[in-house]
Amino acid sequence: GGEPSTQSTGGVMEYFKNSAHPIPCLFHILFKGAAIFTYFFGGVFKNATNFITVTVICILLLAADFWVVKNITGRLLVGLRWWAQVEGEDGTETRWIFESAEGQTQKVVNKFDQTWFWGVLYATPAIWAWFFFTGLMRMNFGWLITVSFALALNCANVYGYWQCSKDQKSKFQQMFARGAEYGAGAATQAMMNTPSLIGKMSSFASSFTGSSGTGQAQGQGQQGNTFV
Repeated sequence: GGEPSTQSTGGVMEYFKNSAHPIPCLFHILFKGAAIFTYFFGGVFKNATNFITVTVICILLLAADFWVVKNITGRLLVGLRWWAQVEGEDGTETRWIFESAEGQTQKVVNKFDQTWFWGVLYATPAIWAWFFFTGLMRMNFGWLITVSFALALNCANVYGYWQCSKDQKSKFQQMFARGAEYGAGAATQAMMNTPSLIGKMSSFASSFTGSSGTGQAQGQGQQGNTFV
């Protein structure tokens, strides 16, 4: 009776065989997937009437995911860590600290763990953003409370770890630079093609105007002969 469960567990762990930290990799997506599943199938998809129960479950799962990603998976999978430190005598000043493992620790970051961490971290806010858009279009404003909470927590982790990672910053800079180069190249190409296009349009207009003017001149000539 326990064989199917054992095979299922083995299949999941087989997927993470290239990971240096398979359990943290699993928990990196576990609470995220559970929250998305609960929201989609327990709430919106079936139009559930038990709005409060689904919302509370989603919020608890999202809070658990935020804590796990911020305090465990980021440190183990990619060697990054961020947190807020309260300072000042009255405790009103907050200093944000972003740390990245350097030297030997950073060199041994597993490639699978790194790809898995950033891929899941970036994909999750995109999914919740899609939920927000569809909820807005359907005017399900009550469900947008859960979606907004999910977006806030996931985007906070994205921003925090992006600030920690010099590698991710450089990748974004390269992406924006390539986009700017592509846009500049497309604009230059369009400007280079504009004179020839204008010339062709001018020639076409001139030929049309010339033929029309010739026809008018002939017509005036015929009228003049008749008058004489």
